[in-house]
Amino acid sequence: MLKANKRVLCVGVVCVDSIQVCKDFPLEDSDERSIDHRWQRGGNASNNCTVLARCGQACEFIGTMSDDLMAKFAKQDFEKENIIIENVVKHNIYETPFSSVIINSKNGSRTIIHSNKGMPELTLEDFKKIDTNQYHWIHFQGRNVSEVSKMLAHLKQRNTKYPGVTTSVELEKAREELKLLLPLADVVFIGKDFAKFQGCKDGFDALQRNIGLVKMGATVVVAWGESGAVAGTTDGTVVESAAFLSSSVVDTLGAGDTFVAATILCLSQGRGLKESITTGCRVAGAKVTKAGFSAVNPSLISDHMT
Repeated sequence: MLKANKRVLCVGVVCVDSIQVCKDFPLEDSDERSIDHRWQRGGNASNNCTVLARCGQACEFIGTMSDDLMAKFAKQDFEKENIIIENVVKHNIYETPFSSVIINSKNGSRTIIHSNKGMPELTLEDFKKIDTNQYHWIHFQGRNVSEVSKMLAHLKQRNTKYPGVTTSVELEKAREELKLLLPLADVVFIGKDFAKFQGCKDGFDALQRNIGLVKMGATVVVAWGESGAVAGTTDGTVVESAAFLSSSVVDTLGAGDTFVAATILCLSQGRGLKESITTGCRVAGAKVTKAGFSAVNPSLISDHMT
């Protein structure tokens, strides 16, 4: 069950998104006028924290940050959302990772062009400096595989002496090396792009392909966009949830991060697997109906508690 005095830690990357909302997706070599624009703090782990905090869960982001103009914007936004960043590692000679995002107002689709000019990733030595007794759940963005593998191994060794921290990892991108993380976490989130890269045709196929690759007792959760989500455990349990589709889709940027965070929150509260992924789908479905994460709030979690 949830330990009220402990928080969720999300490990990964923070960037700044420059978002342009357009009537239609622009043609190449054209000159278009957007109908809205904004800066938004982004990055999977950073977004996970936004959703957790907006749902009332104390949380912390850890990764690397600069001290340039965009980093100052990100820091202020973390503070506004009550997200702890006391353990971030500073690399001030580098620029903050940056994304240009085009949102098509007709269907809410997002097209992302990402730039990262060599910002160093978090290392095991950085991670070992934090007191893991502060957390009841630690979630990893699936990247920087060699160091994340070491961090998960470090937590496994730590849990041998001081059990109580649940670990999760998200495998999102179509990258071969991500499969090395499959057997290392208690909960593994499989993204649609990674599953398709494996040759999977749907969520059930992805679950079947990956459930035998995780450690005994682990859980696999697969999100498949408008088809909803499926999840299973190594004891043979399989559950599914339909997506919560809306006729008014405004902004799909961060919808996957929303699903992951809401599912983690429910699992950390001791809720059942089916209820957890159903809530994840519900919160993600609500998120896409408004810009940014403005639609996410505690009632999306608490109103459906059993």
